Amino acid sequence: MNPTASTDLWLAKPVPRYTSYPPAPAFHAGVGAREYADSAARIPADEAVSLYLHIPFCHELCLYCGCHTSVTKRPERVTQYGRVLHREIELVAGLWPQARRVSHLHFGGGTPNILSGADMDALFAALRRSFDFSHCREIAMELDPRAVTQEQAQTLAAVGVTRVSLGVQDFQPDVQRIVRREQPYELVAQVCGWLRDAEIRRLNFDLMYGLPLQTPATVAATARMVTVLAPDRIALFSYAHVPQLKKHQQALEDYGLPDKYALLAMDQAARDVLTAAGYVEIGMDHFARPDDPLAVALRNKTLRRNFQGYTDDAAAALFGMGASSIGQTPDGFFQNARDVRDWQTLVDSGLLATVRGIIASDEDRLRAAVIERLMCFLACDIPEGFDQELEALRLYEAAGIIAREGRSLRLTTPHRMAIRVIARVFDRYAGQGAVASRAA
Repeated sequence: MNPTASTDLWLAKPVPRYTSYPPAPAFHAGVGAREYADSAARIPADEAVSLYLHIPFCHELCLYCGCHTSVTKRPERVTQYGRVLHREIELVAGLWPQARRVSHLHFGGGTPNILSGADMDALFAALRRSFDFSHCREIAMELDPRAVTQEQAQTLAAVGVTRVSLGVQDFQPDVQRIVRREQPYELVAQVCGWLRDAEIRRLNFDLMYGLPLQTPATVAATARMVTVLAPDRIALFSYAHVPQLKKHQQALEDYGLPDKYALLAMDQAARDVLTAAGYVEIGMDHFARPDDPLAVALRNKTLRRNFQGYTDDAAAALFGMGASSIGQTPDGFFQNARDVRDWQTLVDSGLLATVRGIIASDEDRLRAAVIERLMCFLACDIPEGFDQELEALRLYEAAGIIAREGRSLRLTTPHRMAIRVIARVFDRYAGQGAVASRAA
């Protein structure tokens, strides 16, 4: 098979990112608050859990955005959201008779640093009243660099944040202008300095390729600028164009979007720069310095994957709070109401806001283990019972995308994004209404 035909077997195929299995489109309204509470009660009392808090507000909307968020210019709206979040923290903590130990805490959005200093202080006070953070390994927060001030960096350090993720995406001014996220290199460098001066030294960057006007050369240029700022981790995402879900993305079509072969070249151009700078490739789209806990987890075979991407978090359960947030227990997945008003109504009524989810079967858990291992290590020993899937993989083996020895398989193409298509072979929910992003 010629190289182009081989690449076309996986390139730009619409498949999930597999941050969960079963994937979110398989969630349904038959699973709700009662199932969530029952599942929480089954977690052994001595086990730590992780927490995720979703802040669904931004000062302005970036045109590439696929997150669950809305634009607000009203600080009081954010403050009110925080007050409801305090109540939800109490409700979730009340699922157990004593304060539950927390392993990791992650803030996502939206723009979590849209919170004022007073709102931030109040939210962390609510968390510490309800949960035990005495052995918490990491408190991480996603930040919009444009909203960071020197004072805010100090506030984040004071409340206990230990890692931040900066949404960099691209450093080319014309690209930034088109996607409505203008943040010069000098601004991001200044923010990194403020954070490090405040003793927040674990920095992550998010980069994105597949946007209008990007080329392999410009993506590589951004990657080189990133290496100068020396973040600990880098996520290299392919832009997910889903205007059927996010109508604002249609505006990018006026400028033209790169084709799938250009995407592949951009991905490789960035990878070449980052690996040459000493970063270790993690899974399909992350990079870490060799001494970072993520790289250590890769070497120790303890790397995992959850809704925040690749992680070294060993907690078996993650409890999501805030509108649209998703929780995970050994039993399955549980999602809050997506609409802020619906979420608030439930919480104000003293109810958990869970409105959909899925209870995983034994087969789901087995498939999840295979998919997670593939996504983390690009290789897996396939258990008995998957003969049909192994047969379906012959096509990819013949194309040189994977290699097999008995029931062991590993990715052999240098294009790591192909692993999503291999993982999809083990997805029994594939094709059941899922809307997914392109594989590269």
